[in-house]
Amino acid sequence: MAVKSNKKQVEKKPEKQSSDRKFTIWRSVKRDFSKLSQQRRSFLNRRPHRSFRLTRRRDYRRNLNIPGYWSLTSEACRLIWRNKRTFLALIAVMSILTFTLSSVMSQDTYQQLRDVMNQAKESGIGEVYTTISLFSGVMVSYFSGSGTAGGNIQQMSGAFLGLLTWLSSVWLTRAILIGKKPKMRDALYSSGSPIIALIIVIGIFLIQMVPAAIAVIVYSALDASGVLNQTPILMAVGGAAILIVSMSVYWATSTVFAMIIITLPGMYPLHALHLSGDIVTGRRVRILLRFIWAVVTTILLWAIILMPTILFDGALKGWFNDINWLPIVPTVGLILMYASIILMSVYVYMFYRKVVESDSKKSKSR
Repeated sequence: MAVKSNKKQVEKKPEKQSSDRKFTIWRSVKRDFSKLSQQRRSFLNRRPHRSFRLTRRRDYRRNLNIPGYWSLTSEACRLIWRNKRTFLALIAVMSILTFTLSSVMSQDTYQQLRDVMNQAKESGIGEVYTTISLFSGVMVSYFSGSGTAGGNIQQMSGAFLGLLTWLSSVWLTRAILIGKKPKMRDALYSSGSPIIALIIVIGIFLIQMVPAAIAVIVYSALDASGVLNQTPILMAVGGAAILIVSMSVYWATSTVFAMIIITLPGMYPLHALHLSGDIVTGRRVRILLRFIWAVVTTILLWAIILMPTILFDGALKGWFNDINWLPIVPTVGLILMYASIILMSVYVYMFYRKVVESDSKKSKSR
């Protein structure tokens, strides 16, 4: 009888193991669904907007208790000025590396632009308009990388140096604000770890700007073909293009903050986008206006420095033809490009800190 009972127990063991396994699987599936449900409820609490539903103002209105436009800009400029040696050293190192890797705007490209503007001046266009057009061409050439000397490798190296400048300036700003006295060398050695994550975030930013690029390309093609000669068609197509561009820029607003959040230790790109989206929810337009202000300020900086440089370069090379090879304007444009990256990174980082501190003070008061 004992042998038979043992056999029955042995026969029952596989059935018991299979039932336990099924119970374990069901419990893990239930736990996963519970986590997904909690994440969904948390997301809906943080993001009040619903598709195809009118959101009430009381549900999405969030305060933005930070300094004004001029105050925040002057604060960022004062921080850069107090640590001008460190930031100037960063600009100098990056400019030298860019010259070494031949990813600077070539003098031949600038001379071609200048020749085109001289022909336009001879045809009756004023000198002011030709100077503004030449200034715009140089600025667009630097930030798009279309006029750089060399091939794709040189352009990629220039983009890499630009990203490293952004990370280094953010690292320096964070260290300065916590009371340290960092060196430029420390920033170059210590700030480059999240560069791959930053590339992913910028890739997402470019994807978000694809609708705007398509709208601009379609508008340019219709304008070149003469379809927009009629006023009603011009108004309809122009309005649609402006709307699509505005939607893309509105969509990409949170990604700019993600470029700061990604510099935190152990941060992943999607999590940075998740946090930045929570920060801008309910105040995206006001944050977007701050970014537009920073861009306009940067353009004014370029205009104040580069346009007199263009006039000086034309006058100097008109007196001395033997120095036409000297890249005065490309060099100044290169320095301005890195100065603009530093100014934008410091401004965006300080803006991000002000928003986070304002939210934390509000939560503590509650």
